[in-house]
Amino acid sequence: MKVIYKSALFRLPLLRNYAAIVIGRWCYVKDDRASEVLIRHELIHQEQMDRHGIAMFYLIYLKDYLYHFIKLRNHDQAYQAIPFEREAFERETE
Repeated sequence: MKVIYKSALFRLPLLRNYAAIVIGRWCYVKDDRASEVLIRHELIHQEQMDRHGIAMFYLIYLKDYLYHFIKLRNHDQAYQAIPFEREAFERETE
């Protein structure tokens, strides 16, 4: 996975509040550096993509987010309830 620092992607309204995102085989980071924990978190998402395929990962991720958003009516809680995110948060300090 290639890491791109100080990505302009984080100027987009939907990404402004995030520190990093994996898109395909690339990890985009908001700042000029990132903690080891953050990079590990994103690497776990890369593993998840390897397990499910890139397109299927994003479809499952979006489906789970929408399900939890409708159920909880809260973006942060819906984000934290996504199984892919829960796995990444649980494993990021390994």
